[in-house]
Amino acid sequence: MTSVVVKYVPVVLLTAMLISVYATGQTDPAAQNEQELRQQVRDLQTQLQKVQSRLDQLESTKATGTSQLQASPLLPDGTPQASQPPLQGPTSPQVGQETATYRTFAEDQQAAPRYDNVPLDPKYHGFFRLPGTETILKIGGYFKTDFIYDFKPAGNGEAFVPASIPIPQVATINNTTVSVRPTRMNLDFRIPSTRIGEVRFYVEGDLFGTNATTPRLRHAYAQAANFLVGQTFTNFMDPDGFPDTLDFQGPNGMVNIRNPQFRYTFALSKKTTLSISAEKPSSDVIFSTSDFASQTSAPSPDGTVRLRQEFERGHFQVSGLFRSVAAFVTSGSTQKTDSVFGWGVNVSSGFKTFGKDTLTLAAVGGHGISRYIQDTSGLGIDAEVISSADKRLKATPDVGADVGYQHYWSKTLRSNAVYSYAGVQNTSFAAGKTYNHGDYSAVNIIWNPFSSSLHVGTEFLYGWQERKDGFHGNAPRIQFSAKYTFVRIDADKK
Repeated sequence: MTSVVVKYVPVVLLTAMLISVYATGQTDPAAQNEQELRQQVRDLQTQLQKVQSRLDQLESTKATGTSQLQASPLLPDGTPQASQPPLQGPTSPQVGQETATYRTFAEDQQAAPRYDNVPLDPKYHGFFRLPGTETILKIGGYFKTDFIYDFKPAGNGEAFVPASIPIPQVATINNTTVSVRPTRMNLDFRIPSTRIGEVRFYVEGDLFGTNATTPRLRHAYAQAANFLVGQTFTNFMDPDGFPDTLDFQGPNGMVNIRNPQFRYTFALSKKTTLSISAEKPSSDVIFSTSDFASQTSAPSPDGTVRLRQEFERGHFQVSGLFRSVAAFVTSGSTQKTDSVFGWGVNVSSGFKTFGKDTLTLAAVGGHGISRYIQDTSGLGIDAEVISSADKRLKATPDVGADVGYQHYWSKTLRSNAVYSYAGVQNTSFAAGKTYNHGDYSAVNIIWNPFSSSLHVGTEFLYGWQERKDGFHGNAPRIQFSAKYTFVRIDADKK
């Protein structure tokens, strides 16, 4: 109704003005001649055209609202097309060219939180606007199938974990596995234009639950104004420094864990950030002998601090971890709760070398940080009892390292060579069958035909584990993988 009224306002005004002019001419014919009347009419018409133009602008603004996004275009068949997100999102020197374009089979970089929620893809490929809101959403993830053949018993049949290699090994035993458990799906919600900057909600899951193909939550976090709350990669690790492997687990000596946490990040300079976090504690202490039994406890949150320097051809990162490892220890009638201070330092980097090639490397060391290292996580060796006479806990020294080199043969064909090591210095009281150290190596070739959503590859893996008593085992594996990414990564990024 309002639009109809607005539409006829110029007609009413023109009629009223012409009547007024005509009346003037009748009451004082001597003062007005025909030429003057015609000029007045022309002047009135010019003014009315300006009024009409202004009314059209007001009507258009009212129809589209205050949003600056373009109206939904129509498809060739006349049906409405979903509103598009902004053509260009924010960029920042805190996300360099190498960080934004580095690709791995696992795509973990997509899930990692970023300073100011700056997207790796500022064009927002795959996002669409939720009707009636400012929120944009991308439904991402991939479908992945692994065909795995073990020449020797390797323990874990679907992820290559040197710590799971059985000792002693049964000769002439091999194994074949087909797995879809690495398949994952994620929802990436973003609100680009708010008073506190871009807001992000991210949820992701895969099928590596406790049973075969059971869903498992990987990430569930929200970040606004650089405050993060929820579950995601620990602030102690560097997801941009992961080597590119087909294997779901990845190198045994790198830090890789997802923790519920509260984190805040602030900029020290245009390319340097400092992040601090308080994270869910979990003392990984499990030992039971004829003399001792333990029950773990977590007296305080794990604390981390991370310094990151970003540059166009790569990044450098150093992070620290501080924690309290505790357990309730019983020995006959003696019962006590003991705790020990744990600490760790993780240094990592990734950078371009020649052409599109990338080198990643990391080293971690500390006491009582076994839970945070791939191979030793879950083995219960964050701390051990010093001796049968001394019932105090001692944080076990831990080290880990990994290096990976990614080489591009062509735009759609790449290879990787990876080596990693993890080790623990056990106490004299630790059982002989306790994990001591392990090695992980991998070499692969990955093809992305026609820069499409399909990725296929093959990988050879070799692992080695040695226990405290000196017994050891090894396992060679070959793996074929195919992955279809739900949202294709922009081909012009490589």
